[in-house]
Amino acid sequence: MKAHSDGKFGVVVVGSRLVTTVVLATTAEGRRPAVAAFAAHGTWLQPGTIFTPSTQIPWLMLAEVEQQNESERWRQFFSLSSGRIFKVILPEASEIRCVSSLGWLLTLGELKENLLHPLSRLQIQQPDLNTFQDYDEHVNFLLEYVHRMALSASPAATRDYLGMVTHGFAASLGFWRPGDVSWTAVDRWELYMYDITYYKDKLYAVDVHGSVIVCDINGPNPTQVNLVSSPPDGFLPLRNEQLYLLGWLNSTLLVVSRKGVQLTDAGNYGTTIFRAFQLDLRYKRWSEIINLGNRALFLGFNSSFSMETSDTNRCKANCINFTDDCIDSYRSFPAAAAAAAAAGTWEFLTSWMEALSPISMENL
Repeated sequence: MKAHSDGKFGVVVVGSRLVTTVVLATTAEGRRPAVAAFAAHGTWLQPGTIFTPSTQIPWLMLAEVEQQNESERWRQFFSLSSGRIFKVILPEASEIRCVSSLGWLLTLGELKENLLHPLSRLQIQQPDLNTFQDYDEHVNFLLEYVHRMALSASPAATRDYLGMVTHGFAASLGFWRPGDVSWTAVDRWELYMYDITYYKDKLYAVDVHGSVIVCDINGPNPTQVNLVSSPPDGFLPLRNEQLYLLGWLNSTLLVVSRKGVQLTDAGNYGTTIFRAFQLDLRYKRWSEIINLGNRALFLGFNSSFSMETSDTNRCKANCINFTDDCIDSYRSFPAAAAAAAAAGTWEFLTSWMEALSPISMENL
């Protein structure tokens, strides 16, 4: 089966199915990328290396294009700061769906789930997804079975890490530790989970109503789910929106709403606005943020994250960098995949949005 690109960033279609979209990590410009924690230092990633992700620039893994040579299948990576595209031999991520966290891919094939480091090509085998009880209900939708993935730490830095996912029609929560032979299912929440994040040793998730829940997966009851806080009535406009969740500053979480991700009745879509809301975990207070300061956000099918900007990393401050996040358009309305404003950069102060624009391509 051949894969083809729809010509946009971060989306691959095999037949009529979405295969992959993901944000990965970067390096100092002009050097080979080393990928870990969405950050690197201009060298190849070596197991055991410690990375500090908050000051580096991510790369974006682009849609897979049709290729003739089956033995040297490659993927493309877009550099935000230079506008260059780099080609990397990566047959392990060919014609399958991937989600990402901390610079690692979770490759999703039929009963072949692995954590994949896209530069060293190191693979770490994961338990079969069929160890989840609801797996058999999704035999016709296996490429869409896992929605989001988050790692507690990079496997290159430590063996003491967790892999967490949302899965199934209800986007339920589950996790895995190195050495486990099966996934551990977290108690079912009544609503669909949009996004997850690992923050201060706990798993957090945001549901379709904007409520934030927590699971202390390192505590005595690792599968128990508790409500942290729900936003005040009318605080989050939810029509035609996607919500993202990430750890923020001073014991707070950030919930970001994105309007225009879901299909309209006419089969169209396209990002029109973002809004950001801060939840103080100590006092359970919500407030809207209108300025990100010197930080930038990175949102999409990847694990949501932020980073501090500087003259050194050449990343734009007070901006949201985003990829296409409308699965339905590729499942039911292929023509809608060409919608404008599906991937790009959003400036908070001016609400100005611009598309990602590659200027050259290089081999690594």
